[in-house]
Amino acid sequence: MAEAFGIVAGAVGIAAAFTACVDCFEYVQFGRHFGRDYQTNLLTLNCARIRLTRWGQAVDILNDPKMGRPDATSEQIQTVKNTLYQILVLFADSAKISQQYTTGEDLSVLSSNSMDSTFVALNNKMRELAIKRQKRSNILKITQWALYRKSEFKSLIEGISSLIDNIEKRFPAPQAQVTLVRQEATEFHDREALELVQSAAEGIDNLLQNAAKEALSGHRYLNVLVKGKAQTGDAVSSEWHGKTVGPSHIYDGVVVDDDGKALIGNKYGGKDFWDD
Repeated sequence: MAEAFGIVAGAVGIAAAFTACVDCFEYVQFGRHFGRDYQTNLLTLNCARIRLTRWGQAVDILNDPKMGRPDATSEQIQTVKNTLYQILVLFADSAKISQQYTTGEDLSVLSSNSMDSTFVALNNKMRELAIKRQKRSNILKITQWALYRKSEFKSLIEGISSLIDNIEKRFPAPQAQVTLVRQEATEFHDREALELVQSAAEGIDNLLQNAAKEALSGHRYLNVLVKGKAQTGDAVSSEWHGKTVGPSHIYDGVVVDDDGKALIGNKYGGKDFWDD
């Protein structure tokens, strides 16, 4: 029978197959040939990882072998398990290719020391979100391997994305996924991080790309009538110290009565809005 990383196809349950797939992302390294692309490629890989864990949490795959569908047939479940196994095979194939490079070539790998601090923090946050959803310790006993050519990365990431497309179509959970992806977007606290996520997710995770775009657009205030006092924007206490950066706001049709008072923009410090 087919085997990837010592796991035989059909020999593990669907929860274990899912966990093994998520584990694999942790073992991928990038060779020095990637240069500055290493940062964005790693971020893109993490977009695929967080997308897979989002779907897994949305269908409760770790606790519900029928993934939210009591009427699911054994054939339908097996199809998803086979698809997850194919993700494992993609990783295993990339590891085999890595082992074919000879010691005469530059086999050095890049690390977080080669990354800008913004990318380090962002990748750490995405990794943290994925691990939190996994809720299980690693089941794979393998060593890290490196991708040395950009074509290898392109093949791997496109293959993973296509396979995730398949399982999302077979066991969809759109409402839960939208809720989860919006929670993810709130974890990226500044404009630069959201822009990086939006770019890295393109073609890999449409939900995350759209959530980042939505977060970047800021608040929209349309046809607002204020007769008394109103605070509709973000506010920061008067004890605030330091810099605050956020998305822009859009105002259209805001009307405040003569005796009204409104805070619709951001407030950083000074006198509290509600103090007369």
